[in-house]
Amino acid sequence: MRVATVTEEKVSLEASHLEDIRLASSKMTGSERRAFQAEMALKYCSGSARCAEDVFGWSRQAVRLGLHEKRTGIVCVGHHAFCGAKLWEKKHPEVAEALWKLAESHAQQDPTFRTTLSFTRLTAEEAIKQLRALGFADEVLPSRSGMSEVLNRNGYRLRPVLKAKPQKVPETDAIFANIREHDRDCQGEAVMRLSMDCKATVNIGDYSRGGKTRGDNRAADHDMGCEEKHTPFGVVNEDSGSLHLSFGSSSKTSDFTIDSLYAWWERQAPEECAHVTHIQIKADNGPESNGRRTQFLKRMVEFADHIGKSIRLLYYPPHHSKYNPVERCWGILEKHWNGAKLTDAQTMLEWAKSMTWKGVHPVVELSRTVYEKGVTVAKDAMQAVESRLQRNPLLPKWDILIRPASTG
Repeated sequence: MRVATVTEEKVSLEASHLEDIRLASSKMTGSERRAFQAEMALKYCSGSARCAEDVFGWSRQAVRLGLHEKRTGIVCVGHHAFCGAKLWEKKHPEVAEALWKLAESHAQQDPTFRTTLSFTRLTAEEAIKQLRALGFADEVLPSRSGMSEVLNRNGYRLRPVLKAKPQKVPETDAIFANIREHDRDCQGEAVMRLSMDCKATVNIGDYSRGGKTRGDNRAADHDMGCEEKHTPFGVVNEDSGSLHLSFGSSSKTSDFTIDSLYAWWERQAPEECAHVTHIQIKADNGPESNGRRTQFLKRMVEFADHIGKSIRLLYYPPHHSKYNPVERCWGILEKHWNGAKLTDAQTMLEWAKSMTWKGVHPVVELSRTVYEKGVTVAKDAMQAVESRLQRNPLLPKWDILIRPASTG
């Protein structure tokens, strides 16, 4: 009977609840963590340490110790409580910095934006292997279990991504390999790596946004009939972390996307692009900015001529936009203003300005320009645009190089 009870309890927990419990446990240490794990084991696993290991991925020995401490009232104190040992990432900051770069290159944002957690495909063994390849000695590298703890402790869940099962196109693997290759080629060169994308439309009004607040907890009972909406567009510098947000009050179009790039260029780019000769832009395969959208490609060629720098467009395959680095910025913004009532455009802008991405506040602008939908380029005019595009022969829709007219 006990096995059946444990199984029923495991099934009753939703994936989001499991993730919340694991995250809460990862924020604790020592006896506090063991006490929490013991409580969860008693509540959901009938006090079975083995079941808690299966359900939550915790150490069976740690859960047993926590249950024993709860029964006896005697709390075990580890030697680290007296020696004040530093965390591995504090003792080896250079190695840790290299590890964060590896984890970022394999990370994706929670596609639901309900958490700021990043899910990484990088295993502990692979992380150690790649750090060795970078020249770090075994003496400064943690063990396999230690590497798992380091990644989990710093916000990376070291497990397979199961939140979404995106469909694959035949070129999917080649597209990701191509993006990784260009990222490697950018290291040490005068190349700026950008990531851009639009976020879901933000409704302005007395709406709850599905969150909780310690202030006025009254909102409209239905999020419908909204008269004012704004579409956020973000450009993030992958290397410096600088973020530019444009909120458009009109339609999400190719012209809005390119005008937002112009706004980014005028406000942030002059200082950052002093020694840059090439700009790499990662984007998803959305209808307003994909590799076959005529108006977008025409405006992008004009933008390259305006700034006088080569631009390489790298697209993620369909259903894989969550790997685009700017998506993590949207996750931070959604958590930042979750529960806030964005009653007017100014409130929305102030909330966006107060968020931070990698310790820096974004530059935020509001666009009142009205954009027309469905703008296309005539076939004859598009031939001139295509002559300016250098498409990757193997991935013509996913990798496009545009050189400014001044350099041929």
